[in-house]
Formats: sequence, C-alpha cells, structure tokens
Amino acid sequence: MSEPAFIALRKTNAPGFLPGVFSRLIRARLITRYPHAGMVVGERLLHITAKEGMHSTNLHDPHNWDLFRVDVDPLLVLERFNGLIGCRYDWISLLAFVLPWRVSVSHWLYCYEWVFYALTGELPGRRITPEDLLTFSKGKDGNKQ
Repeated sequence: MSEPAFIALRKTNAPGFLPGVFSRLIRARLITRYPHAGMVVGERLLHITAKEGMHSTNLHDPHNWDLFRVDVDPLLVLERFNGLIGCRYDWISLLAFVLPWRVSVSHWLYCYEWVFYALTGELPGRRITPEDLLTFSKGKDGNKQ
C-alpha cells in the first residue's frame, strides 16, 4: 500500500450537546487543543467513540482535524484496527486523568490508547495524551499535513 498512515487529532469539539461538553472537559483537563484522536489510512478515519466503539468512517470533515504523517506501515495499522473492531470505549481508563493511579478495563480503549496501539502494537501502561502521540510524528517525514 503506497498511502501513508497519519495520526488524526481533532481540533474542534465533537458535534452535539453531550459530546461537545465531553470534548470541552477533555481539553480543559488535559490542557490540549485535541479532544479526540484516530488514525487515517487512505480516506478512512479509524477511531473509537463512546457511541460506536471501534469503527471507521470516511474523513468527512478534514478541516476539523490536524493530520500528522507517521512512519508506520499502513497495512499494520489496518491489521491492528481489524483485530479491534467492536471494541468498546473505555470510560474507566479516563479516571486515570483524575486519580493518581491507572484504572482500566483490559479489553476496552479510549481514543488516545487506540492510536498508541496502532503505532506501537502495545497497549499503554500509562496515561496517553495527544501530546504523547505527537512524539511519534516527529520522524523524518512526520510533518503536519
């Protein structure tokens, strides 16, 4: 596959009242401009949400996202994604951002954990933030697109 993989970081709040409130809370707590993350391969956004779990959609609104090219085989990203389709959103892990220890449901993920897994093949043993993910885009071709 010749198309590269990208980290996709949403730079706008999610549409809708409750998702929008949740986006604002994430931004405030993490002191970040990115309330959501996913991976883009081709035209597909591979991500996990509270409403739909792990799924893919077309990247309908690219102006709402910052894309960062990563040096990871897109076929490997797709393979890791396919192994997690149907995975549920991990609300419990989000407690790690307000508690001093990590709490998690081992077979659930939140969006930043999914991207970490897509990039490394490992489940994180610590809290993951958008800024942690940006460290993976700092390679030779890892510029914002």
